[in-house]
Amino acid sequence: MNPLEPPLELQKAAGSRVGRPRRGTESSRIDALIGAATRVFLREGYGEASIEKVAHEAGVSTRTIYERFKNKADLLVSVISRLVERDMATILATAELERMELEQALLTIGRSITGRACDPQTGALFRIVATEAQRFPALAEKMRASTKARVVNAVAAYFRSQTVRGRLVLADPDRAAALFTHMVSAELQECLLFGRAADIALLDLEAHVRHVVAIFLNGAAPRRAGEPGA
Repeated sequence: MNPLEPPLELQKAAGSRVGRPRRGTESSRIDALIGAATRVFLREGYGEASIEKVAHEAGVSTRTIYERFKNKADLLVSVISRLVERDMATILATAELERMELEQALLTIGRSITGRACDPQTGALFRIVATEAQRFPALAEKMRASTKARVVNAVAAYFRSQTVRGRLVLADPDRAAALFTHMVSAELQECLLFGRAADIALLDLEAHVRHVVAIFLNGAAPRRAGEPGA
């Protein structure tokens, strides 16, 4: 058994085995392949997983997979991207956040980030990538350039719009977005890497997100006349 293999219930949560995705839209075919790849990576870990094993799990040829994904690293990045970005596209849409008060919008962003980090499958796959990063540096680089960058870029887009409106005072909204996401997620990632997944349940995530937002606004919100630093 691979030491990175997650609990049986987590493997089952990835879904039951699917047959050859011959019918339906291209999107449904990709979803079927992603589902099969998720089960293989959770069961085998990155090092032992292979395109051949994913093809067998999905009931397709390896050619079918290579037509859609460059290699194993590209496939795992796609798996994690689907999990991380699930629901986040709507939550982090600038138009939606613009309708909220600044503090509420930041709380919404923070809760979205912690919610994804606490997802059992996302956590298990994060541990796989972190463990294998030294042996497979291309995998870690793909993760930084893809999944993480997409989240930070979405937050940065909101920060830029708020800076233009004068609701935030930020010399570098893109850097501020990276720092904000780090503040929100660093403790969760530490639990995933050095503790147990169950340790996250012991954290008061709502208090954590509120504390991060308060610190961020203390440094980034405009000062009223007469306030310290104004």
